[in-house]
Amino acid sequence: MRITVEVNNIVVPAIDQRATAELLARVLGLEVQDDGRFVSVRSTDGLALDFSEPQNSLCVLQCAFLMNCAEFDAALERIRRAGIDFYSSFDGKGRGELNRQHGGRGIYFNDPDNHLFELIEQRSRIKALAIKFS
Repeated sequence: MRITVEVNNIVVPAIDQRATAELLARVLGLEVQDDGRFVSVRSTDGLALDFSEPQNSLCVLQCAFLMNCAEFDAALERIRRAGIDFYSSFDGKGRGELNRQHGGRGIYFNDPDNHLFELIEQRSRIKALAIKFS
């Protein structure tokens, strides 16, 4: 018997849930949803990032999104139009530059709560999401 497990949602603590959700939705070209409990951004494959008030001390999340070339170009253009700072390195080095760490282009940017989001261009369509808490 084979069981398929798929990530459905991730709860992200954020002091300003709406600002964080709107930033990510703008970059990814998605919509913000608010059900009264969470302010959410749902990807086209169904994964929801549910932004909620921190229950205790705020932890910092790092989340990476794989996308094809056209999606990456569109997201990068939205970032540039919105004046969002982005970097080639997770530590804030290479401001306004792209990296080529994963066989395609990549960038990092922070939300208002300092969560780190990474966009990775993949030439082949591998479905993945990387999450790191610190």
